[in-house]
Amino acid sequence: MGRRHLLLSLLRFSIALLGLIGGYRLSHDAAHAGLSRLFSFSAIVQSRLESADEAVRLAPSDPEAHYTRALALVNKERLSDAVVEFQQATRLRPHHYYEWLDLGVTLDRLGDQTGADAALRESVRLAPFFAQPRWQLGSLLFRQGRYEEAFAELRLAAKSNPSLVGELLQLAWVAADSDVRAFEALIQPPTKRSHLELANFLAGRGKGADAVRQVRQAGEPGDEVERALLQKTISGLLAAQLFSDAYAAWAISHNRPVGSGPGQFLNGDFLEPILQNDPGFGWQVLPTPKVVVSIDPSGPTPGARSVRVEFSGEHAPGNLIHQLVLLQSKTRYSLNFMARAEDLVSGGPPVILAFDGGSKTILGQSKPLSPGNSEWSAYQVDFATDSNTAAVIIALQRLSCNQSPCPIFGKLWLSRFSLVKN
Repeated sequence: MGRRHLLLSLLRFSIALLGLIGGYRLSHDAAHAGLSRLFSFSAIVQSRLESADEAVRLAPSDPEAHYTRALALVNKERLSDAVVEFQQATRLRPHHYYEWLDLGVTLDRLGDQTGADAALRESVRLAPFFAQPRWQLGSLLFRQGRYEEAFAELRLAAKSNPSLVGELLQLAWVAADSDVRAFEALIQPPTKRSHLELANFLAGRGKGADAVRQVRQAGEPGDEVERALLQKTISGLLAAQLFSDAYAAWAISHNRPVGSGPGQFLNGDFLEPILQNDPGFGWQVLPTPKVVVSIDPSGPTPGARSVRVEFSGEHAPGNLIHQLVLLQSKTRYSLNFMARAEDLVSGGPPVILAFDGGSKTILGQSKPLSPGNSEWSAYQVDFATDSNTAAVIIALQRLSCNQSPCPIFGKLWLSRFSLVKN
């Protein structure tokens, strides 16, 4: 009985001793792991390789320590040593995509494209819906000239991260050697938004007809992002003086027949509203201090309305209200309109100008809009386009004053704008 009791006591002591040893080891390992992570954090914050070295020494089985040391080695341009640490990190923690990603990028920098390809494909496999692994793999394939494979990855990356779309379009333009059809085949726009992104890109490269085709495939914008893309496209075409293409893109989203543009003045009786932040055609009004522009329900004839311009002091020169109109080159035109004023006082009276949409050369000017006439009066501006004129701007401006400052006060009404080809 005594022997049995002795054996049981020894067994309990052994278990307790093992527990103490195990607890010590766990505490020791936990302390080392904690210190290792602290040194890893220090290595990242301070960019110190020495801290990363100490982190690995304290916890050689911690993948985070090896990963941190690899990043520190990359910062020191010791790429071969960094690869060894990245590989150790992936062995210890094979299911983290970003370690494979950084391994692939570093191998690529060393010129090991086969190794880089394998590591990046593993990163993609582990994170198929993340943008960066696919983007890096696509970039590797792009540099190898494997464009079909490359853009399969790059398109998916841009789908996950729309901020990559601009770079995707640039790469496709290079790969296609500026050939629009090849460019479109590489992008394969799947959505309305992507068609508008292509349209905006093509407009910036002077490809007006192709930009319009993409706008037509997109159709009416479905949200504010798409509307902003369409407006940027129209503005890009106008900046490139591709006026007919700009009108075609504008007309698609404004329920206007594309073929009705040349020589057609829009909304001459102001029966339609003047849209804000709508670049292109139709009336444009820029906010101007001391000037208020609004639609008046009354006009010079039944069924017509007018635009009322109220002046209350000094303001910067420039167009107060204007419209861009497509015209035929080498043609004579007459612009007809009606105006009336009320208590209009200024040394620089308002006038209506017609000037070239490209060169901004003044082609014609009305007589001053009489400040003393409160009745509707008819006005006419005769002008001719030359061989380079594709569009004119019809604008309300003021004549220069003999003194400065030159305020203006009172009200002006305009209506019944129309163009006649002579």
